[in-house]
Order: sequence, then structure tokens, then C-alpha cells
Amino acid sequence: MSAPTIVVAAYARPESLHRLLASLERAQVLGSVDVVISIDGGADRHDEVRSVAHAFRWKHGTIEIIEHDHLGLVDHFHFCGDLTARFGSVVLLEDDLVVGPHFLQWATEALTVGEAEQRVAGVCLSAPWFDGYRKLPFEPVIDGSDGFFARVPWFHGMAWTENMWAGYRSGVDAAAAADLHGLFDQLDPDEWFPNAVRYLVANSLYYLFPRAAQATNTGAAGTHFSEASDFFQVPLSMGAPRTFEILALDRALGVYDDHLELEPAALARLVPELAEVDLTSDLLGVRDLSRIETEFVLTIRPTRAAQQQWGAHFRPLVVNVALGTEGNEISLCRVRDVLTGRRAERTTAARLQSFADRGRTPGLRTLSERLVNEISSRTDRRGI
Repeated sequence: MSAPTIVVAAYARPESLHRLLASLERAQVLGSVDVVISIDGGADRHDEVRSVAHAFRWKHGTIEIIEHDHLGLVDHFHFCGDLTARFGSVVLLEDDLVVGPHFLQWATEALTVGEAEQRVAGVCLSAPWFDGYRKLPFEPVIDGSDGFFARVPWFHGMAWTENMWAGYRSGVDAAAAADLHGLFDQLDPDEWFPNAVRYLVANSLYYLFPRAAQATNTGAAGTHFSEASDFFQVPLSMGAPRTFEILALDRALGVYDDHLELEPAALARLVPELAEVDLTSDLLGVRDLSRIETEFVLTIRPTRAAQQQWGAHFRPLVVNVALGTEGNEISLCRVRDVLTGRRAERTTAARLQSFADRGRTPGLRTLSERLVNEISSRTDRRGI
């Protein structure tokens, strides 16, 4: 597969756009690659954004600048993806990103793998360092591959072939009724993300992620964030170029669902003795138990009767099951035996926080912050 066309989505952030374009100039590009800069209108600093775009020089191919009156975040995202019909494949970069030197090589090779897999709906250029439910570190199982799969997209650099994008565009509306965790209902209405996840869930599809980030978010203020933040930044892959090795979906250990829990087939490859057990993974302790269809659950939550238990010492959590770590933090039990309620949730949260803190006792400042958060949450529940 030839390298995808680079599409830059710009809006209201001239400094960020300049920084992204500078990183593009430093990237390794082999052969001819075109760049499209799509500028959404209606912002106070529109003229400054236009000036930065028109000043950009690209030695590897053509530059096309497309200006819009005002599309809004979702329609602009869809416009950029629709360019796959014209170019065959695109890699989309929002203007608050910086790319690493080998981002285009990753996008090209990952798209090639994704097309062959047919269950891959797109490619991401980086992965979240945290889960979206408890905001604790997300650590994929290491299986020797340069990539892993998850039933969620991550918007810090994305790439699609024409087939991948056409599937999303034709199927996203029909998938709108797919059940997701309740947190998705709290996202802003001008988000494409929730329905994109529903599309993946409804069609059993995945995004392919790099283990080493080929792009990172600079945390610039924008439509959804009024102040700059470093929260989303991840270490950017540098180093010398090499060919990426990506395991097929049916061989990979890093295959995650929309809860960022290992899929049963991947869990069975990691822990063969569980292959015959009808179970669902709940190591984040956030699943709606009433929606679990399997008899058993592998969970961090406390239980009244466990079939088997493990400790929580090695990283990521699921590796403790594979290693047979002694302890009682992780349980295999029937779904009906999982304990619920405030006390059970406090136990679950404490286990996960201790694991995230690597067993260290938090300092006084951290303790006071948690106390304030707990008081605030109780106040909210009482409606005070």
C-alpha cells in the first residue's frame, strides 16, 4: 500500500497548527505524499490560521488548502474522513498534535495489516495512557507485537482506507442503539466518538493502536477544553526507522473490548486454563453486572464466593492470573456472587488505586485530595 494522504484539520489555533506543520517537515517521508489542510471557519483567529497554512512549504508532494464557512467538529471530522474516497487512504491529524518521525510509516504499514484483517475499522497513531472509566493507567499486555487492538478509537491521529471509512459512514447510524457504558451518555452532543464506539461494538470491529506513540497531543485549549492541559500527552516514538511487526488479531494477546478489558479469546490465549470457562473480564470493576451474559466473571470486585483467586502484584493486572500470583484481590466467580453497593465499590476503588500507586502509601496532600473528592461525591449524592 502506498502512503496515505496527510489531512490536517485546523481551527482557531494558529500556534498549534504551526507546531504540527513543523513536526511534519521533520518527519521521514519516502516517495510522493500529498498534504491537505482543511480549515474550518467561524473562529476569531481564522485569518491567522489561514496565514500559517498558506506559509507552509512541503517538498514531498502537493499542498491543498480547503476552507469552510463553518462545519463544526463532527461535520469537519466527517469531511476529512470522506477524503478517503478521493485519495484511497488518509491519515488525519488535528491541529493540536505533534507527529513523530515515523508516523507515516506506521500509518502505511498498519493500514495494510488492517485491510487484510477486515475486522479493523481504522488505525490510531497513539494510545491512551489511561482508561476512560476510572482514569487509571492503562497498560496493554505485551505480546511482542508493535500494535494492539481495541474496540474504541483514539482521536490523537487516525487513519483509514476508503473501505474502512465507507463501512463507518454507512453503518454508524444503524449502530446508534448499541449498548455502551453510561459514561458515554455524558459526553457532549457535538462528539462523534460515542457513535463511533457503538459502530465498533455493533459490528465486532477494532482499531489498531501502536504501542509506541507516533503522535502526541500537545494539550492546547480548544472546543472542549477551555485551558491547556498536559493530561493527554504520551511519550513520542523517536529513534531509527524500522519495519513494524504486528500480530494478527487471532494471535494477539492485546485485544480489548469497549471497556478496555481483554476479549475472551485473547484472555484464553494468555491463560489457557480459562479457555473453557464462560466468563467476562471485569478487572476495572465498572461493568454493569446486569448486562453480563456469561456465567462467570473475572473481577477486581469483592465477592461472596470465589471459584479461584489471585493477587494484584504484577502489571498489568491480568498477568497475575497468568502467573498464578497468590492473593485475593482478583476473583473468578459467578456473576451473581459479585458484591455491590458502596462498601464494595470502596473496596474495588481502593484495590485499583493501590495497584496504580504501586503499593506506596499516598502523601498527605494526596490523602486530603481524596477526602475532598469523597466528601464532594457524597454531597452530590445527597443533592446538597
